[in-house]
Amino acid sequence: MNVADIALIPKEGRDASRPENYRPISLLNFDLKLLAKILADRLNPLMRLLIHPDQVGFIPGRQLYENTRRGTDLVWWARSTQTPSLLLSLDAEKAFDRVEWTFLFRLCARLGLPDDFVGIMRALYEKPRAQVKLPGASRTPFTISNGTRQGCPLSPILFVLALEPLLSRIRHSPNIRGVPLGSQMFTVSAYADDILLSLTDPLHSMQHLHDLLTTYGAVSGFRVNLSKSRAMPIHLPQELVKDIASRFNIPVSQTTLDYLGVSLTNDPTRLYAANYLPVLRQIRKDLEDWTDKPISWIGRIHSVKMTILPRLLFLFQALPVVVTRRDLAGIQSAIDAFIWQNKRRRVARKILYRPKTRGGLGLPNLYMYYCAAQLAQVVAWHAPEQDRRWVALETALLSPDRPHMALWLPKTSRPLPRIICPAIANSMRIF
Repeated sequence: MNVADIALIPKEGRDASRPENYRPISLLNFDLKLLAKILADRLNPLMRLLIHPDQVGFIPGRQLYENTRRGTDLVWWARSTQTPSLLLSLDAEKAFDRVEWTFLFRLCARLGLPDDFVGIMRALYEKPRAQVKLPGASRTPFTISNGTRQGCPLSPILFVLALEPLLSRIRHSPNIRGVPLGSQMFTVSAYADDILLSLTDPLHSMQHLHDLLTTYGAVSGFRVNLSKSRAMPIHLPQELVKDIASRFNIPVSQTTLDYLGVSLTNDPTRLYAANYLPVLRQIRKDLEDWTDKPISWIGRIHSVKMTILPRLLFLFQALPVVVTRRDLAGIQSAIDAFIWQNKRRRVARKILYRPKTRGGLGLPNLYMYYCAAQLAQVVAWHAPEQDRRWVALETALLSPDRPHMALWLPKTSRPLPRIICPAIANSMRIF
């Protein structure tokens, strides 16, 4: 029951001849997965109480866009106030495979989880074995001594629990200084092991951060590879940037920083060009390549829904940037050309946009999807600040005004915002 078959998924753009460039996914016994799922379902309702809102990965009710929007807000604040800052994206070394079980189970006991619950968790990790699935090779089981299995329903929750002590120490350390706004300090943004730090005293903070990561790694098994991490300076002297890069062996990017699938730019006005333009070019190329393929008319509409819309919808949700109908007109025309195979349109686009219940086919109206994705974040403005850190950040930026209260005032009665944050201005514009 504890033997797992490991399927290897190659990481995109990596050397396939090196073992570390594969992601191991554990194919587990069904009964074991069922038990793990029951434990996960019982633990999930408590995760919002156990895990700080800085961590949004695998927590019910929290989403990826909360960290990307917060990252763009912090970059804009640092640039507009000319505050010397450093954005640091940490690269975890085989994160899920490094967690020490002794540390994990002691942490669960410290959090107050019942003994019976922890006992069942221990049983899942008692002398587990695995065998790698390779074509043409015999399978030889070997014993696993640490890590949480990728593919286990309980694994992401256990990893997030194991990471929380580190994030808490970073958050409360007086020697690691984040962005101070109002009465709060914004230092850590995390989606599981994808950690983004915003530091306003980088040289002093980096030394204490390095020591803390070393200590935590010795206790928990979690390792951060600083040589594969990335940093982006904002209003920092070049001498200081070179000093930080050489002292801590951290690669520095002067203009962009990749985080959670988007490119954060040190100039907020370049967010659209850095993120949307490459995706739009690739989509247009794909549509041109697919035009001559033997796909039915209905199949082409489904192809747009399944392959084109998800790529754009991710950007609509992740980035609070201005996108107009004109920006999307070119790609919408390319979709039409693909559906009709460069022939005359035989059904009006507005009819195709309608849902099937109203006689349409549900062809995506890209601009309406963009507005809906952005308006969902306007709804989240009404959430308590302690539940969503990006809401607390944007509330602090507008203090003493409240962004969600201004929405419900007539335009003539709305107070002029003291700070024109692009994300807030765009949300209000769409509303």
